[in-house]
Amino acid sequence: MRALLIFMLAGALAVVLQTTLLEPFRLLPAAPDLIVVLCVYLGLHYHSVGGAVGALLLGYLLDTFSGSPPGLYALAMTLVFAFVYLVSKRLWVENPVTNVAAVGLGCIAKSATGVTSFSPVTPSHGGCFPLLRTLLFEALFALVLAPIIFSALDANVRLVRRPRRRHAIE
Repeated sequence: MRALLIFMLAGALAVVLQTTLLEPFRLLPAAPDLIVVLCVYLGLHYHSVGGAVGALLLGYLLDTFSGSPPGLYALAMTLVFAFVYLVSKRLWVENPVTNVAAVGLGCIAKSATGVTSFSPVTPSHGGCFPLLRTLLFEALFALVLAPIIFSALDANVRLVRRPRRRHAIE
């Protein structure tokens, strides 16, 4: 239960950072996609309905606060969770290198969902290169931040799951 609370706080912080605090400071071409990193973490470590619901809720929160078309991020984050979950069931993904590779695959799944959702309805005045460039920078920043976020989540979850010591009666 305490691990769920930590993950809820991390998700709320990531949504706030991604939608409000990182937007005005556009020194870089794109902001890191923190929600994808959290959904990949869920896909790697929580192989249950709770993990899928968590990814859906993270996407829904991002839909709500970012002003995107309704359901786009909810669909994308659920697909990221499902894709990473299926890959993690088949491959060994317990070291940092494969975790970062899983974040890369999650970014590809999220980008593919966004591009396929918008390509039929968006006129291609400038082509898809500006969109792909932005998605590439988002993915690169997510890849850089993923080990930091994963280690912070692992440390906090390990801290709250620590078994209580029982004192022997002497």
